[in-house]
Amino acid sequence: MIRTVYIFLGMVVAFWHTSHAESLTSRVSGNAPGYSGTELVFMRYSNMITMNEEVMARERVDENGHFDLELPLWGTEYVFLHLGIYQAYFFAEPGMSYELVLPEPVAKTAREMLNPYFEPVGQHLGLGNFNKDELNVRIMRFDDAYNPLYNKHVTDIYVRPDISLLEKDIQQLESPYPPDDGSFFGNYRKYRYGLLKLLASQERVQSLSDEYFDGMPVLYDNPAYAELFNKVYDKYFIFFGRTEQGKKIYNDINLHGSYDSLLNTFSRNLNFSNDTLAEIVILKQLHDEYYGDQFSRKGLLNVLDSLIKRTTIVEHRRIGQEIRNKITRLQTGFEPPPFELEDTEGNVVRLSDFLGKYLYLNFCTCQSYTCLNEFNMLSQLHKRGVNNLVILTVTIDPNDEDLKQFRARNHYDWVFLLYDRQPEILREYDIRAFPTYFLIGPDGRLIDSPAPSPAENIENRLFEVMRSRGDL
Repeated sequence: MIRTVYIFLGMVVAFWHTSHAESLTSRVSGNAPGYSGTELVFMRYSNMITMNEEVMARERVDENGHFDLELPLWGTEYVFLHLGIYQAYFFAEPGMSYELVLPEPVAKTAREMLNPYFEPVGQHLGLGNFNKDELNVRIMRFDDAYNPLYNKHVTDIYVRPDISLLEKDIQQLESPYPPDDGSFFGNYRKYRYGLLKLLASQERVQSLSDEYFDGMPVLYDNPAYAELFNKVYDKYFIFFGRTEQGKKIYNDINLHGSYDSLLNTFSRNLNFSNDTLAEIVILKQLHDEYYGDQFSRKGLLNVLDSLIKRTTIVEHRRIGQEIRNKITRLQTGFEPPPFELEDTEGNVVRLSDFLGKYLYLNFCTCQSYTCLNEFNMLSQLHKRGVNNLVILTVTIDPNDEDLKQFRARNHYDWVFLLYDRQPEILREYDIRAFPTYFLIGPDGRLIDSPAPSPAENIENRLFEVMRSRGDL
């Protein structure tokens, strides 16, 4: 359970990156012979709502196991790396130097690589330059004390919680620390306690909203704040819409698509003391409900576009744009997520390289029987040389040399790309099974998402599309 808590802290962190004239940095180094030759990719989450992964910096570990680089920061940030089965993380502060101790390498099994729901093991990285007052050390020590408290009060759902005992345990855990000073660590503790109250006692979310969020600054950079925020305001539109006053939001969204009307209904009836909190809650709901069936997608998108245009909060405009990009990225008529991947010869291939052509993009693995069977069909399609069509396969197979031999043995001569330069591509394209196909037009916009497979007669579909567009 604790592993999941650690991972979720990372997944909901830091929806902030407010406008700064220039970034700050921290120095990261280490010695990890087990990772010799491995490229370390340091990541951040751009915001807690879309959970987009952003690359902060890359560094290849040298033959002796050494690495040394600078990380650009906008403040104190949760930074993570995908290392086999691990999501290894630490908190980076501007101006600090970190001597990271990486875990022993444990590669994913073939089954884990093929599982789109695989959850990595959270691993808070150790520091070679240990300092008892350093933020990571303080957070690790706090978590070591907090986790048994979590297990004591949360894990047994069949036992009625003792609220007085919970408050007493929280007071005891907090007793070694000075009064909350508004620091990153102070807020980390505060909102972890709030999460414990929510999960252990099922305290009403409105009371937690009042206590921890209304009238409080929005902590765009603190993962504990973000985790509690996401749980407190989960399905908020649905619950609010069940009240007599809240029913109006269905007309605000579905009928009018009006941000002004929605904000007015939302703020007036929920008594938020400022529009900043109301607006970030609305942003979360617009994102979450787009994947539900209670609200018109067109209405939600109209509200979102209006919010992006009208908000006076720069950070909310950026988050809104990221939400829009995410929810439309795999819809027909919209541009799919861009990528830069290496082919089996080490050449960098970009999605934009194929503008002006029809692109049959597929995600496969040589460990899938269905993929292997459809490779033969793809080969026949490729040999027929359909006019203006490019076949592009993204494979998750870990060994590029084995893939080269496989292609040569079977005479597959269309382009194969390796996903590991941009592993987040699997999530960006929502790959949940292999193979998965997309058909992209010469204008770079999706025609079919997902597209028919070769076994489902993609060739007939392609001719139909080309004919309708005047390309035949």
